Amino acid sequence: AEEYVCSVGVVPEDLPQGDDVSAERQHQELLQRLFGAAYEIQRLQNEAQKKFKMGIHTGEIHAGVIGQKLPRFRLFGDTINTSARMMQKASPGQLLFGEATNRLLPSSLKVKEADGIIV
Repeated sequence: AEEYVCSVGVVPEDLPQGDDVSAERQHQELLQRLFGAAYEIQRLQNEAQKKFKMGIHTGEIHAGVIGQKLPRFRLFGDTINTSARMMQKASPGQLLFGEATNRLLPSSLKVKEADGIIV
């Protein structure tokens, strides 16, 4: 099975610009875009044979080039590890995320809680 990582807010161009945009508002706008993309993936996969499992976590990440023979750009840290674990625990076609992400969601996003996990 293929697994992919998507990260938003890694490069300055990802962030909403303006002097009046708070860090929390920036994060909410990024989550709105990320959840919009996840919703579209879920909508499209309902028409296809393949189902994706998705996990989202909010927090600090680290990035860098690792390796000397075959250098590769990598994202790592607790946030990446936690989102990967969420993805692994998700059922096919499901998006899992935790309280850290839920606290920052814009009120326009509606979510439901299942078995103590916010989905």
